[in-house]
Amino acid sequence: MEYRNLISFRKIVELQSFSKAAEALGYAQSTVTTQMKQLEEELGIRLFDRIGNRIALTNAGTTFLNYTNQIISLTDRAKEALIEDNLPSGILKIAGINSLCVSLLPEIIKGYSEEYREVKLETTTGAIKDVLTCVRNGNADFALYMDFEGPTEEFVTVYKEENPLLFLCAPDNTLRKKKNLMLKDLKETNFIVTEHNCSYRKKLMQLLGQNNIEPNIYLETGNTEIIKKFVETDIGITMLPELSVREEMQEQKLMKLEITEQLPKTNIYVVYHKNKWVTSAMREFIKYLDIHFGKTPSY
Repeated sequence: MEYRNLISFRKIVELQSFSKAAEALGYAQSTVTTQMKQLEEELGIRLFDRIGNRIALTNAGTTFLNYTNQIISLTDRAKEALIEDNLPSGILKIAGINSLCVSLLPEIIKGYSEEYREVKLETTTGAIKDVLTCVRNGNADFALYMDFEGPTEEFVTVYKEENPLLFLCAPDNTLRKKKNLMLKDLKETNFIVTEHNCSYRKKLMQLLGQNNIEPNIYLETGNTEIIKKFVETDIGITMLPELSVREEMQEQKLMKLEITEQLPKTNIYVVYHKNKWVTSAMREFIKYLDIHFGKTPSY
């Protein structure tokens, strides 16, 4: 069983396409097709169901994927062990949600990159489930995300920080003048909100629902930067994690609305998969987080 065939198999599963996998690996599509035929013949099973232009793993294929991930991980471990001085090198892959890759990752990675110049950084952005899937499938070393619930037992947490949610408005917004501002006072205002599957969008809707408020949603977008710009122009208000708006608050482009009710807090996590071989680059990254940031990084 050839190792490169396993690499191709995992890439096909990742990209859900023979042609995209071939392009990503620098092969002709016919080469990847031949590799999969070889694997299926060696194993005596069918790895993929092919329905029209779509492919899906068979049950046997799903089982084999788990072993493939272990084989690749063990191979990486063997290569790492053979590095004579074991100094951090290679690629450090981080999958993160977009807002944290913009607001937090540069600060975290700056000093690490200066100290370990032989390590190259690759980042992937996506929703929470996407970045965790990247780590689960071995396509990223770490996941950087924000959630109200902690990770499941299959992940190891190396960084956690509390991140409160804030109601935000433009400096001249009339709501800032009101004393003892309560959630019910937001009934007539416009809301600029994140997409439906966002965890803190769900919390916002829950909060408003508990106060019998049907929000007037002026704009819905998955781009936090767009949300902030709309709020700055005083078109509406929003609710975002503090970390995402620290710069705008320091520059007084956005202002915190002092709501009397207690608002929920989310957490920032950096995790890796418990079955992942911790490379020297990963090991030093974990040490760097602990030494320079601990539980509460200094921005």
